[in-house]
Amino acid sequence: MLLSNDTPFAALGFGDLHRDGMTMAVVAVRAAYNLGADGALQLTNRQEMVLNDIFEGDPQRTVLIQVGDLIPFKPGVDITVVGAAHAPAGRPVSSWDVGIAVGDHKARLRVHGPRQWEPTLRLLKPTWRLGQASRAVTVPLDYRFAAGGRYAGDPDGNADLRNPIGPGLLHPDWTPAGRALRAPQIESIDAPIAEPFETTVPRGFAPLPPWWRDRQGFAGTYDEDWRRERHPRLPEDFDYRFYQTAHPSLVVSALRGNEIVQLDRLTPNEKVTFALPDLTPVIDHRWFDGRSTRARLKLDGLHLDLRVEPWRVDLTWRGWIEQCPAYEGGYLSLASAADVADLPSSGEFGLEEAMT
Repeated sequence: MLLSNDTPFAALGFGDLHRDGMTMAVVAVRAAYNLGADGALQLTNRQEMVLNDIFEGDPQRTVLIQVGDLIPFKPGVDITVVGAAHAPAGRPVSSWDVGIAVGDHKARLRVHGPRQWEPTLRLLKPTWRLGQASRAVTVPLDYRFAAGGRYAGDPDGNADLRNPIGPGLLHPDWTPAGRALRAPQIESIDAPIAEPFETTVPRGFAPLPPWWRDRQGFAGTYDEDWRRERHPRLPEDFDYRFYQTAHPSLVVSALRGNEIVQLDRLTPNEKVTFALPDLTPVIDHRWFDGRSTRARLKLDGLHLDLRVEPWRVDLTWRGWIEQCPAYEGGYLSLASAADVADLPSSGEFGLEEAMT
């Protein structure tokens, strides 16, 4: 399926079955760079594909740190970051803002030092109020510190399926009165957490596991009708947005590949700026009957691992074409983004002409 790889990156060809029944010949490419404090990108010595989702530890309790490459198609581009928020000038403060900008797209969060929901009384009834945050130098950008988790005191152990690993949630019926509970340390700048029982949307920059609600909502319906009528095909109502692994605030429609990336307080250096490589993998498809066509792969993932130095930047590209018995395979090469901007690329239903 992938006959040659004339790029310095790792690449993989594999087959998949489209929701609508087509046999897909998929090519995925991953490039790994080290990022310096001066914004310089350097290819790592080891370029390799990621075959499975990688978690920090127990998948039910820890953060997803790297997403596997066996994904056939993504409609948009995922921007994900694992690491920590670093206080201004490295001095302990109780709260501060962090952000990332990729081209024109910006996302920001507010982080706090450790804080609690403190028991109190309101109209002579037990309730909780948000306590003052302690000072901190770093806060992990980890969904264990964002809104969500299990409802404290719930006898059935129910959790917020948007973020099951959060610090925990208060419930007016189940949470024992007088008990303090960890409060989220990561929140939206525009919708800060204030009330103990309000429905708060979890915020973060890390990838989302496939069983969390933001992704499960696109997985489709797996019922008896599906088993009887469609299995092993995907459900008719499956949406390829299921494969978007970034928080919804960090899924963008497209990236060219030469955008400027700005990191604000996501490293000890406070601000780091770099440019995405002006490179696009190109696939030359060949058929045994002599047909051929050329297409560019779409950049569909920008992942930053800022936990330790050297910081790491991973880029992923992907493309697919409908496979038939006469399909021989593809030859992979590299070009500048501008030089191949007019080539077709893969959409939900196969190759699409470039938009002009």
